[in-house]
Amino acid sequence: MSESKKRVSGRQTAGQAVIQFLKQNGALDEEHAIGYDQLKDIKLTTQVLAYTIANLMQENVVIRTEDDRYYFSEANWAKLERKVLGSYSFLFIIPLLGALLFWLLSKYI
Repeated sequence: MSESKKRVSGRQTAGQAVIQFLKQNGALDEEHAIGYDQLKDIKLTTQVLAYTIANLMQENVVIRTEDDRYYFSEANWAKLERKVLGSYSFLFIIPLLGALLFWLLSKYI
């Protein structure tokens, strides 16, 4: 079975499957973009595939050309990773600062 025809594993998200497929097929710029008919080779239901591509397009990770072909933007993916990492860091830091403040107040008041 070819690499593109492999079934999506339980550990792989739909987004990872789409991104991996685009990378494996060299769809990394507008010149090498691939059509939706090729994306159907990913072993996801049509609804999940369409939803996933729409979400990735909303974040500009997958970009659609004027002639309805798709490619993966590594630069936009890196921006999204930084944004998510920053959000998770923020969610970790706020409770930590709250606990530290509570500890200081209880110790010195």
